[in-house]
Amino acid sequence: MENNINEKLVDSHSAEKNKKFPGPIAAGVFFSLTAILLTYGGIFLPIENDYLRSGLGEVLFVLVPALIFLIIGRYDIKNTLQLRRTKPINYLIVPLLMIFALPIVAVVNAMSLGIIRLVFGRTLPIEQLKVLDVPTLFIALLVVGVSAAVCEETLFRGLISKGYEKYGVIISLFITSILFGILHRDLQKSLGLILIGGLIGFIVYKTKSIYTGMVAHFTNNAIVVFMLFSTSGKLEEMEKLGITQLDNFDFSSIPRVILIISIIIYFMIFLGCTSVFAALMYAFCRVNKDEIISGNYTTISNYTGEDYISGSILQNDLEANSNGIGQAGYNSTQGDPAISEIEQTFIYDKASRKKLSLAGFISVLPGLILVFLIFAGQLLELLNVDSGMLYDLLEALWIIRPN
Repeated sequence: MENNINEKLVDSHSAEKNKKFPGPIAAGVFFSLTAILLTYGGIFLPIENDYLRSGLGEVLFVLVPALIFLIIGRYDIKNTLQLRRTKPINYLIVPLLMIFALPIVAVVNAMSLGIIRLVFGRTLPIEQLKVLDVPTLFIALLVVGVSAAVCEETLFRGLISKGYEKYGVIISLFITSILFGILHRDLQKSLGLILIGGLIGFIVYKTKSIYTGMVAHFTNNAIVVFMLFSTSGKLEEMEKLGITQLDNFDFSSIPRVILIISIIIYFMIFLGCTSVFAALMYAFCRVNKDEIISGNYTTISNYTGEDYISGSILQNDLEANSNGIGQAGYNSTQGDPAISEIEQTFIYDKASRKKLSLAGFISVLPGLILVFLIFAGQLLELLNVDSGMLYDLLEALWIIRPN
């Protein structure tokens, strides 16, 4: 039995060597390209409707370039994008995970806003889409929910994540999450978005299916849309009263007792949601523990033929197997308790990892520079600076748009 399994693994590995996957340079180039297109692409979309402009921007600037690259380059699209079915129970657990993760992310965002307000004395106005009626609600769910989930997951948890996988799964998750967070180009929300990106990346990693990532992404965005739908009417009333930004609202006028009670209530809600989130995460990991051996491998019990080894396998993985590292992992699927799943993850991750390359860093550098210039513009706005060399540079680059 063991010999048959090893023969199938070798045959599958030979087939994998003939497949083509994007690398770190491709991942960096597409991050940079997407940052440029999202920043300046609006010039070529003179559309007044916010939803239509946003939806077209996602498709034209995020999804289409990635698909064209994968098709023309003859890459293995199925395994690059992890187009695999997953257990039906995941479609229940994943949305619940995202729902109960929201209060945790909200606390992180609140802390970020608090620090910014403490340092600069104010926060930047938060641009919000208005969802005032049911038809607009459905349009917002389609654009902000479905379009963003499909397009951004294809790019990040597909092409970019696969590209950085050669550095190891852990590093790939880390880099992809940071790039996902900062590409939204909002200094005040970046930390929360990085956490969301990390959670979605972990979900896709455990399930080996991008569809769970799309469900998670849609759930997060749909929650935001429903919250906008429930508050848009009240925000309009507040604007009529002259309150244009809730974050800069003076809470000192609220009685201290009410503030303390409100904080205690929210803290209890936060603890409850965190406990439920931890329980759901445990259940999720238990349900999907057989989806992976570790690192870049999937369990033999769940796949046959080509899928004995996932599309993320590297050409040097067979060497790891030949020196005993891989064999230890395979034995674990037969009940060997000597190596735990976490230990296997680090063993395989270390065995298949390549060193960070200068070319990979250079490819992502233009996008990073552009994003940090945008952050610099937001810092100047926080400081009420509207002149100087840096301001003139950002204005010349159309990062700060002339009034």
